[in-house]
Amino acid sequence: DRGKVAAAEALGVNYRTMVACHESRRVSPRMRRALEEYRDAAVDDGDEQGDDGGGVAEKVVSLEERVMALEKAHGTLVETLDAQGKRLAELEGRVEGPEEGERQRDEADASEVEEEPRGPWRPPRRDHGLPDAGVVTLEEQPDEKHAFGPAAPLVAEWRGLRTGAVTSGGRVARATASMRRWELEIAMLGDFHLTLPPETQPLDASRREDHLRWRRDALAAASARAKRLRWLRRALTLGLRWR
Repeated sequence: DRGKVAAAEALGVNYRTMVACHESRRVSPRMRRALEEYRDAAVDDGDEQGDDGGGVAEKVVSLEERVMALEKAHGTLVETLDAQGKRLAELEGRVEGPEEGERQRDEADASEVEEEPRGPWRPPRRDHGLPDAGVVTLEEQPDEKHAFGPAAPLVAEWRGLRTGAVTSGGRVARATASMRRWELEIAMLGDFHLTLPPETQPLDASRREDHLRWRRDALAAASARAKRLRWLRRALTLGLRWR
């Protein structure tokens, strides 16, 4: 009724204390003591002032009741917010539970898939107009990465040796290249079940074993020849050094 400045002077408090109390709608301990002192002083003066003192006391009591009601409402609101927070945390836990279980199952499934033993690689089917599955030709085909899979690098290296593109050099180099060619053919036939020229149809198990057998013999002969040539080269080189 009197305004903030006059009210602060009447209560004997700082103006800022009055403004903070008014804006927050909460009574600080300092403000409560000031109100109680003002009320008591008003009651004491009531015997002399009559109706004016009684009116002020009633206003103070009404103000205190309003303050108490606000504090009670604030406490109820805090309790409600706490209960809602706990409920929200419980719901989040229920939602995260199935998601976590699903994630763990997915990881377990992925681990099982990764740990499943893989069988031996087999040539896939080829498009119409190309050689049958697993049949290697001296000419490069457009689908070799798909048709030969992990064996594609071996096919490329073998084709260079087979056509003589990488067999230049002395007798030792040619013997070493011959060994490498037989090693590649044994791997392509035995490990990847490919079919090599001059064959144009996929090999059955019996014919594949025949092809592997004579290539192993050829590898042994080429290895022996390469050893003899290396020994001969070392002997000749040693003789030249002595001279």
